[in-house]
Amino acid sequence: MQVLRGAHVIDRSQGIDRVVDVAIADGKIHSIGDVPTGGEVLDVSGSYLSPGWIDIHVHVYGTLGFADPDSIGVYQGVTTFIEAGGPGIDTLDEFAALTDGRMLTRLYVGPYCMRPSGLISLNFIEGDSPRTLTHIPIVKWLDYMQEQGDRLRYMKIGAYGGYGKGAMHMARGLAETVGRPLYIHIGEHQLQPGADDANEIFGIARPGDIITHLFHPNKYGLLDDDGKVLPGVYEAVKRGVLFDVGYGGFNFSWAVADKVMAQGVVPDIISSDLQQFNVLGPVRSLSHVMSACMHLGMMLNEVLDRVTFNPARALRLDDRAGALKPGMPADITVFIVESGEFEIQDTRNRVRKAGRRIVPRIAFKDGRRVDCDLLRAHDERNWLMQIAEDDAPEAMRRLSGRQRKFLGALAAALSRVEWSNADIEPSFNLPKSMLLHDVFRQVVAQTGIPLKGALNGFFDCFLNHPFSMQAGVFLLRLPRTLALERLREAAAAELAAH
Repeated sequence: MQVLRGAHVIDRSQGIDRVVDVAIADGKIHSIGDVPTGGEVLDVSGSYLSPGWIDIHVHVYGTLGFADPDSIGVYQGVTTFIEAGGPGIDTLDEFAALTDGRMLTRLYVGPYCMRPSGLISLNFIEGDSPRTLTHIPIVKWLDYMQEQGDRLRYMKIGAYGGYGKGAMHMARGLAETVGRPLYIHIGEHQLQPGADDANEIFGIARPGDIITHLFHPNKYGLLDDDGKVLPGVYEAVKRGVLFDVGYGGFNFSWAVADKVMAQGVVPDIISSDLQQFNVLGPVRSLSHVMSACMHLGMMLNEVLDRVTFNPARALRLDDRAGALKPGMPADITVFIVESGEFEIQDTRNRVRKAGRRIVPRIAFKDGRRVDCDLLRAHDERNWLMQIAEDDAPEAMRRLSGRQRKFLGALAAALSRVEWSNADIEPSFNLPKSMLLHDVFRQVVAQTGIPLKGALNGFFDCFLNHPFSMQAGVFLLRLPRTLALERLREAAAAELAAH
């Protein structure tokens, strides 16, 4: 047993807001207040202690993900996070194969519900046309929910005008069919024809749905041209629609936040939208976003509610996260609130100086201690995926015979498909990516190799650091000659061994 002593504990679920001891044992919360004697004592005096933080919007998979997902998880005080849209129904199994067992932070998924491969991001215009949504395989979704539904916490859709409001209604219906809330991106940072339909989402969203990026400065947000909150937003709030920060690289403006909050609309949930290209700034960490919200006038307790109690309840995780109740997993964040002068930049490069900031010190995940390190995520090898073009990665030398046979068969199959840089620049060729994905999966099926082994063997041929993304998307990014030669090189080692 371990006793955390001397911290100011804040847990809305139990009405706790005082200095009190917390005991953990066997990976669970044992007791609060009246704790047994004789356990190992960790003095955390002068700190705050809360349920482990929950970040409902991160990117650890796909073209926006990280090599070390824990770097934006437990090392930043976050014990639970949700992948926001990286996979779709056709890549959820790849997502699981590549992420399971890779991190201490508890990872759930909010798949992009109307594109089978998920979010693309690389030179791809989201919301260009409903044609990019391809198809909605209801049976596959229902089968997934029956087999692995606990992993899925929401269904994500972009409320882009180019999709038209019909697609938004379909997404809402799909979310209802699988029994999960709809998680809705708003903000037309790639403005498309027909974008006026984007604001229809405020009327389409149902109680419990979550709209993210409420402070975004792009077209089609919460404000009209005169800076007034739209009537439809107030109606959505009254219906029980939730609003989330989703800071991101394009989606947080001090000026918009001032206007929205002054008119009575406040976030229900605080999330980061951390991804490769905003981890150095402006987002940095969930605690940085929490500090921004405090600077907007929210009290510390209000901020904590929005990264613990509120997201746990919204995503039906309150039986395992967001609280310090005895018997629940020992997910805990110990943090301090520093005073000083700290710069916080919005996504329009406007900087404000805050007098306080939240800094995580220690995280416990299922009782396991991790000392926080906010700079760990900043390592270039963590956020900049680089293809090993000159020399094969060391990991390729350690491939099994079965993996090498698979890679040889994959090279043979891919040799019958043409692709080039023109399929990426100036715009991403989604159909070609899906074709390459289908070829990859056909070879997996034909050779009988487990999907995890196939994916790991494939990525080990090209990456020195373990990024994870859709196989078809990754293949399209590879120069065709390099892809075929490297796969053949891996397979040749198996032939030489025999």
